[in-house]
Amino acid sequence: MDEKREKSARLFFALWPDGTTRVALDQAAAKLHRLCGGKQTRTETIHLTLAFLGAVPLSRIDSLVEAAGKVAAPAFSMNLSKLGWWRHNRIAWAMPEAVPEELATLVGQLRANLESADVAFDAKPFVPHITLLRKAHCPDEAFPPLAAPWQAREFVLVRSVSNAAGTAYEVIGNWALRG
Repeated sequence: MDEKREKSARLFFALWPDGTTRVALDQAAAKLHRLCGGKQTRTETIHLTLAFLGAVPLSRIDSLVEAAGKVAAPAFSMNLSKLGWWRHNRIAWAMPEAVPEELATLVGQLRANLESADVAFDAKPFVPHITLLRKAHCPDEAFPPLAAPWQAREFVLVRSVSNAAGTAYEVIGNWALRG
């Protein structure tokens, strides 16, 4: 079957927060929403994208699983301590003060493995952020403080599925980080 006509899935690799981190980020999103308006990210969809793949033919999922399985990055901790927004795309976000070396290693290995498997992905420079609001308009003033510790122990492959209620995310694979 021609790949252009083959069924596909909208996919991305991500870090998926544990319950405590998810609650802290949801509370930060609510504070930002009061300040900036916009559309708040639903609690169950909060994540940090590692590699966005877009529409991938279903026949390529085995290649993705194999590429992810070759990642040998360590588990790590990070503290999400910055809130802000990008005026150009009206996204309000949370991010760590600095990119943990282990996170850079994970992204580097994953992207290299995807390239080796000839899997296309959005290759723009990695900026680790969690989208908390879309269509936001934040005033030029200080953002509320944030302290959201995150223990990254695995990464996941996620399928984005559109339905009547909007977009839902379905985790279709997960891989443990070392340590």
